[in-house]
Amino acid sequence: MPRYRSSGPSLPRRTLDYLQHGAAEGMRNAELFDATCQFRDAGHPLEDVEEQLLARAMADGLAEAEARHAIRSAYARTSREPVCAAMASPAPVAGQPRRPAPATAKLERAVMVVPAPVDDGFVRLIDACFLPDEFVSIAPSTETEDGEIVPRRGVTLTAAEWKSKVAAKGGIDRVFGTKLGLFIRINPMCKDGATNEEVAAFRHVLVEFDRDEVGNLIPKEEQYHAVMASGMPVSALIDSGNKSLHAWIRVDAPDEAEYKRRVAIIWEWFSGINLDKLNRNASRLSRCPDGWRTVDGDLRRQRLLALGIGAGSWTAWEAEQATPDEGALMPISQLAAYDTTCDPNNILGKRWLCRGGSLVVVGQSGIGKSSLCMQLMILWALGIPAFNITPVTPLRSVLIQAENDVGDLAEMYQGVRRGMGITPEQEAILNERIFIYRDTTRTGAEFVDAASALVDRHKPDLVWADPLLNYIGDEISEQRVISDFCCKLLNAVSLRTGVVWCLLHHTGKPSKDPKAASHWTASDLAYSGLGSSALVNWARETAVLVRIKMPDGAPPTFQLSMTKRRTRAGMVDSTGTPTDTIFVRHSQHGGICWEQCESPDPAVEANPNRYKMGRKSGFDPVAFKGVIDAHGGSLTKVNVDEVAAKSKCSPRTAWNWWKQLKNNDL
Repeated sequence: MPRYRSSGPSLPRRTLDYLQHGAAEGMRNAELFDATCQFRDAGHPLEDVEEQLLARAMADGLAEAEARHAIRSAYARTSREPVCAAMASPAPVAGQPRRPAPATAKLERAVMVVPAPVDDGFVRLIDACFLPDEFVSIAPSTETEDGEIVPRRGVTLTAAEWKSKVAAKGGIDRVFGTKLGLFIRINPMCKDGATNEEVAAFRHVLVEFDRDEVGNLIPKEEQYHAVMASGMPVSALIDSGNKSLHAWIRVDAPDEAEYKRRVAIIWEWFSGINLDKLNRNASRLSRCPDGWRTVDGDLRRQRLLALGIGAGSWTAWEAEQATPDEGALMPISQLAAYDTTCDPNNILGKRWLCRGGSLVVVGQSGIGKSSLCMQLMILWALGIPAFNITPVTPLRSVLIQAENDVGDLAEMYQGVRRGMGITPEQEAILNERIFIYRDTTRTGAEFVDAASALVDRHKPDLVWADPLLNYIGDEISEQRVISDFCCKLLNAVSLRTGVVWCLLHHTGKPSKDPKAASHWTASDLAYSGLGSSALVNWARETAVLVRIKMPDGAPPTFQLSMTKRRTRAGMVDSTGTPTDTIFVRHSQHGGICWEQCESPDPAVEANPNRYKMGRKSGFDPVAFKGVIDAHGGSLTKVNVDEVAAKSKCSPRTAWNWWKQLKNNDL
């Protein structure tokens, strides 16, 4: 396909490369949308470019209708300032989420005033970027025989020990008297560590640039603006004492693999600004605030300029980088043609849970939610229905939990294995489809960061977090907290990966009023979990497991209800009737395992419209017919109030009973 040539505004190199070479499978929609946005931003009318963009997309294998929808969706949005071709982003890194054009590229050398230096910068940096017992490596510079100034390996002390030394000596420049330059490693290290293998926490990435792609010096005002425009979380901004600013981007990666992924995203974002290519490693040295360096015979001080700017966390920043599909136009014609009976996003039941969805499992403390979770993971990993909830295909799960140690988890697994009759061959399959981790310390954005890394590593369909209260990291009764954690952070991962979040949650304290829940319907049960109702609104499904009252001597029995998507789950009662509520018990055959049982009250199960915890209907057909016969033989607008009063119900209920009476031909 020939390159696009235009007499209008220029297009970025990335767009021209796409038109010439196309996009790989998995990136075809994304690349088409990005290219269309560049045409739109450059002022090209839709009618002038649609045919060529369609040809490119169809050559890559997209259907014409799908490609045309993506193109017109892009043109339906507000145009941005065009991206200069010289500053355009390269193609996305393989396997990384697509990102919008870097903010720095769109602002075309805009400037901001650089902040004034911060007093006592070294101590402030240590407090902001390291924990007291973490080892911090500081390296003074030395001059080689060839006259080259290079940093030494460095000295590692804990952050608390460095602060004590500085307090005793009167400054870090008095601890190290060198005027050739003083460096500090951006991440905590092992004791005496200096290499990438000796990094103790993958917390920061160093961003540094002083010249553009053609070698021109970039003023510090423009460097500062580029960092600020990115919106990335910056733990510290340091003036090197020469040409560049050093920005410590806080990524909080759980491991080296995820660190490299986040480094790649940062390099893609700043691709038009020529980042220092040597700064990708985690043990990187940065200029140490309050140290001195000599430049062309001039003695200059390295200074801390700012702390804690930009997004609150890496996860929060990633959540802001919405993909074009989020919020995209969905025309009526597309909805009319969508085959809901064969939805490719469905993974469980009858579109009960689809990719990117969410499930909250609510239950009283200590009744066995964790063992239920284990059982669901195992059965669905084998492609086997659980309580008739059928997976479309065998599902992979990641479980992150805080309440159970390895012995507890072993008991749960072995109990389910015994109860379900899991074979050694099936167990080998489970080893490749279920991944269990214990995390008792991370909360909020830090937890989602770690979970996101596990999603990238294992590619699961479901991620289970047990319990939610351990991981939300703030007051769960606040709508703001639910919005930030679920809608912003968890949804960002779901949109990027299609994973379904499954959160295990506790009910609140039982009411002192024994009749408090006597009138609850299945919908009311959805709100039995602790905290803001925003959690229920966020979840695609809320499943409630509650112990019910039984006669003395009867085995403990529990009610499992689906409160939102209900019969879509596919559950059936003991008579084979589709239902939103079943009754379950702990296995009577040994081991920790759940089994479905009959309803404790067969009369309840015989009524397909019942909810176990719902208000019992007062409808007595014979008595109501007697009232109707006494008032003319039919219900009318004239007699409805009298009939309702005699029947001790509301007029609206009277009309409902009248319909039932006629349907029963009484």
